[in-house]
Amino acid sequence: MISAQTHYQPQSNNALLSPITASMDLFQLLDVCESLADELIECKTEIEQQALCGRIAHCLEVMKTTFEQPLPAYLVERLTVGKEVKIEVNHDSEILRQYCHAVTQTLLSSAHTLEVNRALTGMLFELLNELVEDLQAPRFLRVQVRFSGGYG
Repeated sequence: MISAQTHYQPQSNNALLSPITASMDLFQLLDVCESLADELIECKTEIEQQALCGRIAHCLEVMKTTFEQPLPAYLVERLTVGKEVKIEVNHDSEILRQYCHAVTQTLLSSAHTLEVNRALTGMLFELLNELVEDLQAPRFLRVQVRFSGGYG
């Protein structure tokens, strides 16, 4: 089933230009966060790092609101599998999002040495990738319901 929902594809060369809006769904926000994290891990200047961290922080704040809303049907469909697989759901996605936000805020403070900032950047990259992987993993199993012809 193809959804009428437009799926956002972040720009590969400059995630700083990617829009982040309240109308984006969870997967679109995850795509933007992932692109920003990819650029962050490769950035060489403090100014670019600050800009990327600011965008990540904003994206994580917008994502927080999506956690409070029911998943749209087209995302439930994307998270549904037709055969039995090991489905592991991290029930602490909000906590992981908060960790990502806290590390981002720490990086934005510019209060650490270059070496500590590199370690924090690597940690943020790993945490964001874990959040993306967790939230995009299958969560639902499609089952066939069979009805018998009679009552009771």
